[in-house]
Amino acid sequence: MSSLVLASGKGLFEEIWESLVDRYFSLDMPYFENFNIRGNTVSMLRMLIIGLSIGIIITAFSTLFNKRHLGDFVRKLMYEECFSADSAKTLAELGYLKDPAVRGVIKSGGTLSRWVRCVEEDEFLAEMEIKRAEFNELHKNEKKPPKFKEVEFKRDCNTMHFYLPEEKKYAADVKFDSAGANAVSVLFVIIGAVAFCLFVCYMLPDVLKLIDNFITIVSGK
Repeated sequence: MSSLVLASGKGLFEEIWESLVDRYFSLDMPYFENFNIRGNTVSMLRMLIIGLSIGIIITAFSTLFNKRHLGDFVRKLMYEECFSADSAKTLAELGYLKDPAVRGVIKSGGTLSRWVRCVEEDEFLAEMEIKRAEFNELHKNEKKPPKFKEVEFKRDCNTMHFYLPEEKKYAADVKFDSAGANAVSVLFVIIGAVAFCLFVCYMLPDVLKLIDNFITIVSGK
């Protein structure tokens, strides 16, 4: 289904969004004696404030996902005592074979890669280091030696074995602690971010006017 387009040429949701922003997040700037804040500058300030608030909300959701969902996976490794390559287990053995979120993060090499190791990847990287050393040794006497071609490790979530290195388990326990990470806390963050945005948009013109008046008094204009 094609998006609904209004007479203005904009989509319905775009019109609604702009209407909400203009109504509740407007920056009505007064006249300033010492600096000029008009047009594009006002729009940039407004979008900066809104962007900061949206960033806070996104961070809250990201923290919830990391501590709850990814944290569950890390805690599962701890529970199964997968602390070395010898005790590593597959996603199927850990009960996460069909978990799209965990599989997606593993494939992308995201947050988990800083904490969770893969036996197959460790072996692959070790083999690459040997090949690199052999390659460098072979071409060490050449004036313009060719560059070693890096080969990217192909992640197969169905066969890879995972473990949490023993030396990282205490730090990981703190990093992925789920205490306080829940939907209620995210809701409070959303409310706080929106309130912050409204407050700043409402107060900023007055604050800037006070600064402008102060400059005028100090400069003796």
